[in-house]
Amino acid sequence: MKPLELEIDLFDHLTDQSGSDLISILIPTHQRGRDVAQDPIRLKNQLSEVEDRLEQMGWKPRQRSERLAAARELLEDKEFWEHQSAGLALYVDDSSDVTPVAVPIQLEPNSYVAQSFHVRHIVPGMGIARVPILVLTKNAVRLLRGTRFAIEQIDTDLPDSFEDVNWFVDREKARQQHPDRAGSSRNRHGHEPSSREEADRNRFLRAVADALDPEVIEEPLVVVGDDDLVERFGQLVDFETVSPPNSGISTPDDDGVILERAIPALEMIEAGRETEAVKKAMDLLGMGQATTSITEALPGAVSGQLSEVVIQKGIDPIWGRLDATDMTVEIHDEVGPGDVDLLDRLVVEARRTGANITTVEESIEGDSFIAIQRY
Repeated sequence: MKPLELEIDLFDHLTDQSGSDLISILIPTHQRGRDVAQDPIRLKNQLSEVEDRLEQMGWKPRQRSERLAAARELLEDKEFWEHQSAGLALYVDDSSDVTPVAVPIQLEPNSYVAQSFHVRHIVPGMGIARVPILVLTKNAVRLLRGTRFAIEQIDTDLPDSFEDVNWFVDREKARQQHPDRAGSSRNRHGHEPSSREEADRNRFLRAVADALDPEVIEEPLVVVGDDDLVERFGQLVDFETVSPPNSGISTPDDDGVILERAIPALEMIEAGRETEAVKKAMDLLGMGQATTSITEALPGAVSGQLSEVVIQKGIDPIWGRLDATDMTVEIHDEVGPGDVDLLDRLVVEARRTGANITTVEESIEGDSFIAIQRY
């Protein structure tokens, strides 16, 4: 069995499910390294917590065993653990059927038993921006797309290398014969770049720039590789590039090294987007065009009155109920029978009625969310 990729249709399917005791489990996972072996242990621990919760709810041992049987089978499924992303969301319905979802963001270990699946923590993985990453070295040129957690190759017709562009240049003659200021020529063995070498380099960089598909470069382009080439490439092109300090890469075919070098730039881009979203939401809140009240925001989401919800990642649930008849919201201090996470419902209903969902790392001036109203 392999986990399913997080897509809008799958997300909508999960949000449409309801039952008496639907189980949602979230854990971080890994694609490589020593932590891969710990991923099944994390799932096992969460399954134990769910079983304890079911026992507290009055489930008998046989009922608990049957409900979690399919999920426990995954613990020994080697193929399953070989196809992970940054996070895993595991959903078990009332028929004990399991839906495992590979999420391209890290998730905090947690589990829920409620009348609906818990999905708001995977929303960032559905809307996460996959930024294009250009690997630019003399020996190799690659274009990838990625997040802080994973990258993947983009198939595109880029030059293979510096030599692929400048194969026709007579290197030996160019190195040995250079006119001096008096117009004569002599042998030179220094390391200063000649005008020909600079022309070769610029020809290479322009060839790379010309081969980039404008439709791919929708976001700022992160560039890593040979530091000199990276710097000059940013000066040459007319679109936005972002490069981390000391972006040098000696192994351009190693995705792990590329991601490690690119992470500072990816984090900067992500933080900039979050800052912009929070500023916009705070401005509208100050003008009375947004709310931080769940009792006001949730009915607004259901009726399609919200244009955007800016919500903090990983915040604790607000348990309660929504009366769909009169659109009143009850908030409870502790989860009770029939309760749902009202923040989860806010995200689901807002997305269902066409609102944008923006997730941010930090609290929003002390609030968990800001819901922006349509006007």
